[in-house]
Amino acid sequence: MMDELADGDSLTGIVTGAEYDVTDVNVDVTLSRINHVLGTELSADEVTAIFKRLGFGVALNGETYTVTVPPRRWDIHIEADLLEEVARIYGYDAIPSTLPVGPTTLGSLTDKQRLIRASRSLLEGFGLNQAISYALTTNEKAQQFLMRDTETTELSWPMTADHTTLRENLVSGLLDDVAYNNARHVNDIALYEQGRVFYREGDEVRPSEQEHIAGVISGELTPTSWQNSKAQKVDFYQLKGIVEQFLANLDVEGDVTFEATDKYPEMHPGRTADIAIHGHYVGFIGQVHPTTASAYKIKESYVFELNLDALIDMPKKANQYEPISKYPAVTRDIALLVDRAVTNDEILAKIRKRGGAYLKSVKLFDVYAGKNLPVGKQSMAYTLTYQNPNDTLTDDEVNQAFAKVEKILTEDLHAEIR
Repeated sequence: MMDELADGDSLTGIVTGAEYDVTDVNVDVTLSRINHVLGTELSADEVTAIFKRLGFGVALNGETYTVTVPPRRWDIHIEADLLEEVARIYGYDAIPSTLPVGPTTLGSLTDKQRLIRASRSLLEGFGLNQAISYALTTNEKAQQFLMRDTETTELSWPMTADHTTLRENLVSGLLDDVAYNNARHVNDIALYEQGRVFYREGDEVRPSEQEHIAGVISGELTPTSWQNSKAQKVDFYQLKGIVEQFLANLDVEGDVTFEATDKYPEMHPGRTADIAIHGHYVGFIGQVHPTTASAYKIKESYVFELNLDALIDMPKKANQYEPISKYPAVTRDIALLVDRAVTNDEILAKIRKRGGAYLKSVKLFDVYAGKNLPVGKQSMAYTLTYQNPNDTLTDDEVNQAFAKVEKILTEDLHAEIR
C-alpha cells in the first residue's frame, strides 16, 4: 500500500528499530519483614500462595523468599514493591488497625528557628514588610550582588526563560519587587526577605544552601503627613541605623564595623560598605548603582544583605538587666575640628578608650564642612554622658575624665578643640 498509494520504494528484509533484553527480576524478602511492616501474622504458606496467585516464581529458603518477577511486572524491583503486593492481595481491610506506640516529646523551636523568627519580627518592627521571591531567577541576576565566589546552578529543564538558575543573592529578587511597585506608581517601599541562597563549588552537582536576610528601602520610610511635613527620602545612614539596631537586638557579641568598598559592580562605589562583626565579614549595605537601578527600572534604592547563618553561629551576649540609676547623669559637649579623612568610628573609639568607667554614652549631634572652615577640615560635635550608678558624680571626676578625652583626641587625631 505504501508503494501503490504513497509512491514509496519497497525494500527487502526487516529493520529492527530497537532491541530490549527481556529478563526476569529476582527480589528477596523475609517472612518476618513482611509481618513486621504490615502488622500481620501471615504464615509461610499464605505468603507463598499470594506470590503464586500473582504469577511470580517463589523459592523459600528458611524464612527468606526469592521471588522471580516476570518482565510484565516492570514496576516491581525492590523489597517494598513486594510488600505492597502482599498487602494488596491479602486485603487492606484484613490488615489490623493499631495505634503507634512511642514516647511523647514536647515540641519546641530550635535556637536557629527562634533567631530566624526574631529577625523577621525585628525588621517588621523597623517598618519593613516581608517579601517572598522565587528561588529561581535568570543567570544574569543570580550573579549580581555576590557575597562570595560561586558557580551558578542551572536547571536542566526550566519552565520559563526567567526562572533558569538558582539564586545566589536575595537583593535581586527584592529589586524586582520594587520594580513591580514602581510600575504601579507605588514609590515608598520598605521590604525585607529571609530565605536561602545557593552556592556551588567547582564540579559539585548539588549546591550548598545558606540562610540570608536582606532589605530594600526606596522613597520615604515615613510618608509625609500633617504630623510629619518634613519627611525626607531614605538615605544610606537611615538604612545603616536599621542594620545597626537589628544586629544590636540580635545580641551578637563583637564590634560592628562598616568599611567603604567598591567591589560590588551593582552598587554605588561611593555609598557602599562591607559589614563585619569582630573582623568577620557578614554582609554589605549601600545604594544600588544608578545603572543597575535603570536596568531594573526602579528609582533610587538602598539595600543590605546579611549572612544569617553566620550571625546564628556567632556567640551571643548574655541578657543582663540593670536597675535605673537613682543618681543624676552629667553631660559634656565637645566640638572638634578634624581632617575630612577622620571618620566618626575613629573618634568614637578614641573617646570610649579614654572616657573612663562612668562614660555611659556618646552621641554625635552636629557635622559641618564648608564655609568659614579651612579646606579639608570638618567640624564634629559630640555629647558625652557620664553617670555613676552607685553615687553622685562630682565635677572633678567628670572634668578629669573629660580632660583625658580631649588629650587623646588632640594627640592621636590632631583634632582642634573648638
